[in-house]
Amino acid sequence: MSSEPNSIDVWEAFLDPQGEFSLPDFSAVTPASLIAAVRAATDFARSEVEDIIADENDPTFVSTTVRFESATIPMARIAAVVSSVESNHFRPELADSVAEVWDRLSAARTRIFLDVDLFHRIEQVPSTDLNPEDKRQQELTVEEFVRAGARLGAEERDQMSTIAAELTTLGTSFSRALQKDTRELAVHLDDKAQLAGLSEDQVAAAANRAAERGTDGYLLPLNNFTQQLVLESLESAATRKQVLDNSTSRGARGGEGDTRTQVADTTALRALQAKLLGYPSYSSFAIDNQTAGGPDAAADIVSSLIAPANAQLAEELAQVKDHYGLTDVAPEDVKHRLAQYRAEKFDIDADEVAKYFEFDTVLNEGVFRAATGLYGVTFAPRETVSAWHEDVRTFEVTDANERTLGLILLDPYSRDTKRGGAWMGELVTSSRLTGHLPVVTLSLNLAKPGEGRPTLLNPTELNTLFHEFGHVLHGLFANSTYPSTAGTAVPRDYVEFPSQLNEMWRFHPQVLPHYAKHVETGEPMPESLVTALIDSEKFGQGFDTTEYLAAAMLDLSWHSLEAGEHITDVLSFESEVLAAAGFTDLVPPRYRTTYFGHIFASGYAAGYYSYLYSEVIAAWVSEWFEAQGGLNREAGDAFREAILAPGYSIDPMSAIERFFGTRPDVAPLLRRRGLAEPVEESAPAEEPAEEPTEVDAAEPKGHRNHAAVSQVLEANGIEPQIRLFTDATPTAASAAEKVGVEVGAIANSLIFSAEGEPVLIMTSGRHRVDTDFVAGLIGLSSLDRADKDLVRTATGQVIGGVAPCGHPQPIPTYVDVALKDYPVLWAAAGTPNSMMPLTYEQLLAITGGKEITVVEEGAEA
Repeated sequence: MSSEPNSIDVWEAFLDPQGEFSLPDFSAVTPASLIAAVRAATDFARSEVEDIIADENDPTFVSTTVRFESATIPMARIAAVVSSVESNHFRPELADSVAEVWDRLSAARTRIFLDVDLFHRIEQVPSTDLNPEDKRQQELTVEEFVRAGARLGAEERDQMSTIAAELTTLGTSFSRALQKDTRELAVHLDDKAQLAGLSEDQVAAAANRAAERGTDGYLLPLNNFTQQLVLESLESAATRKQVLDNSTSRGARGGEGDTRTQVADTTALRALQAKLLGYPSYSSFAIDNQTAGGPDAAADIVSSLIAPANAQLAEELAQVKDHYGLTDVAPEDVKHRLAQYRAEKFDIDADEVAKYFEFDTVLNEGVFRAATGLYGVTFAPRETVSAWHEDVRTFEVTDANERTLGLILLDPYSRDTKRGGAWMGELVTSSRLTGHLPVVTLSLNLAKPGEGRPTLLNPTELNTLFHEFGHVLHGLFANSTYPSTAGTAVPRDYVEFPSQLNEMWRFHPQVLPHYAKHVETGEPMPESLVTALIDSEKFGQGFDTTEYLAAAMLDLSWHSLEAGEHITDVLSFESEVLAAAGFTDLVPPRYRTTYFGHIFASGYAAGYYSYLYSEVIAAWVSEWFEAQGGLNREAGDAFREAILAPGYSIDPMSAIERFFGTRPDVAPLLRRRGLAEPVEESAPAEEPAEEPTEVDAAEPKGHRNHAAVSQVLEANGIEPQIRLFTDATPTAASAAEKVGVEVGAIANSLIFSAEGEPVLIMTSGRHRVDTDFVAGLIGLSSLDRADKDLVRTATGQVIGGVAPCGHPQPIPTYVDVALKDYPVLWAAAGTPNSMMPLTYEQLLAITGGKEITVVEEGAEA
């Protein structure tokens, strides 16, 4: 069998590929053709692996690592095809064959990545003389094997194999059950009066959906998330309650649509999987190779926004109650009342607004125009391509140099055979190794209008279109050698950044006037309405942020379980998590556990926090683009080349730092969401504070932790010189940037756990503590990073702001001797927005620390 994946026709079961884009013939997708294709792909991979292992020559990067990459390409291609069919047009007759495809792919992948002979050969590939992209590919390949369990013993590898197969089956089962229950819980109404408040087009769409199912009346299908868009408009409280009740009961009613067993078994198996790999929880494993670096960092950014989000929500509801003379608001009425108040306060008529957002005009004169203005790419319909459904439209994308860049397959409308939500997919991944041009898919769930009627978007759907197109551009701009690191193949907590960034153009003054034109008159949207829409964006952010944070906290909590924990009372666990975190019952999570497809069927396990983490970057970069003048081709081309095009062939955050000169901070996100910056446990004032002046409001405030630190400094004859900043400096890199020193001069205060007891290690910002080495050096059996609760208990401070001193009780402390190299050190002073200068001798004096090396000699720092 040839070792060139393009030389075997994996797609012969799908008849002829569609031209130069290597697209399958979707009309030929049958149960038999799917099974034939997956067998061809897995057989090819198995044959290639056997040849790599049998090769008697010394392993090289090309003969081993690159050949291995090529061996898996056909499996990735069939997975992309099946995912497109399953998500967009899943016909019942394909159910068994699709399940078999996923089982075969999972089994083949597990067998390959647990093959110790293959791993040993790949591990022996010399990398010293490789170029940077090839060296990174080699390192990532080895890491992927390690994370799959290739270094485990034979018994543990067998366990990993069994777990992987069971998790695949559970994921498929969860998807099927959720799809069935979501379909069955679509709200059926007999009386048109029950739909009062919906637009004429929405009523017509509901009638059409009922007719499609062969029933009278009206049908309101459920979208993925808890809060359904129709809740904003429905005037009947009884109908709103029925819609929300149906939405929140998905997966928890018993019968074939119940997902609680899948949830319980999935989370238990993931915890066991993590333990086998040496991690305390699945979240520790999943986030270890993400941008956040660990579950504590992810949980901290979620937790830090709960209080300001709750405060914003309380203020929003107080305004609503006061305006309408209400004493309380029921859960099913919250979204409706907020929308009603927003419309009245900002004088916005939702039906009239939609008339300015006609889908085709938005697409061509808004989404496409913005991409052309920023990156120079153009879009043209291509009629000769057929896809999985007649609604799908195809566009050929051309670069500024008139080179064909790729294809977009756009599927705009909702149907019973399509899953809910909106998403981008990579049907064909671009790479220099394969020579393939990218083919990306963009799927929405817009209500299909009646014959001859326009498709009108509400502001949420408008935002979704711009958001998903950000993913599309990320995939189209891929410029990597290897498909496994191309385009959107980046960490979960980074992948949402380009999509969230693209949202900035929807109301941008250089874009909106071109598409926001009345569907009937062609008149541009009045400036007063534009201003009202923009001003209204921040109202309701308390609600939106709260429901998102609740879902993110659920995800992290389910995946913080330890091996042996098997939670069968799913709903009770959910309630306990939300209550403990301080969430209100008025606003259920964006996804309740039983229909949280992101984390149980779509690859976001322990990763739903990533939307927030990515938004920190997106908000920050959007302000950078504004500073460049908005649609600036020079800025867009540079950004594309440095940030979007490389995919994962370079470290994403390193690329951000090199391009922008620093790492993003959270302040732009808080401005974007209209939230106040969170304050860490400041002592309450006994008297009401005076109204701050404009200057006072901009000044950072002192904290009781600074006083405790100052007391220790003064006791050691050191004059306190604590500097406060308006924003946090939670990392060594951001701290070094803020005070203008080398990162090595930052004295990081890191709290570790030694069997539950705190240990403080002061390390140079250029070092990462080798915990195994240090534990042996100081006579401990183990040393683990402390969680935020231990940090707070031991220091009275928070991660990102821990000072070397000022703690409630003395903490055993060790000081990195590498800090001697710097005449002046900078350490945190008790809060994330404070720093103080010290000499090395002063640091030893205030900590009583013992000098050690934190990295074994000869090891990489």
